[in-house]
Amino acid sequence: MENLKYLSTEQYHEGIIVEVTDGGVAIDLKGRLGHIRLPKRMLITDWPLQVGMEVGFVMSYPEVLSENVNEEYKNNINGKKQEEDNGFDSN
Repeated sequence: MENLKYLSTEQYHEGIIVEVTDGGVAIDLKGRLGHIRLPKRMLITDWPLQVGMEVGFVMSYPEVLSENVNEEYKNNINGKKQEEDNGFDSN
C-alpha cells in the first residue's frame, strides 16, 4: 500500500451476478463499467448465490505502480496465449 500515490478514492458500485460456478462468480458492473470475476470466498452473503442477484461493493481506481514491466508475469501471459493459439488447453 505504501507504493500508492493516491489513497482513499473509494466509490460505491453495484453489479449483477451473471455466472455462478463451483469456485467463483462473474459480475457485470452497472453503468457500463465492465465485468469482473471473483472467487466465491471473496463474496459476503447470507444466501445461496444465484444468477441475477445484485451486489454492492466499494472499489478504488487501480493505480499503475511503476513504469517497469513484471517480466515473469508477461512471459506467463505470452506463454498461455501461445498455448491457446496452438490449440492446447492448460486446464
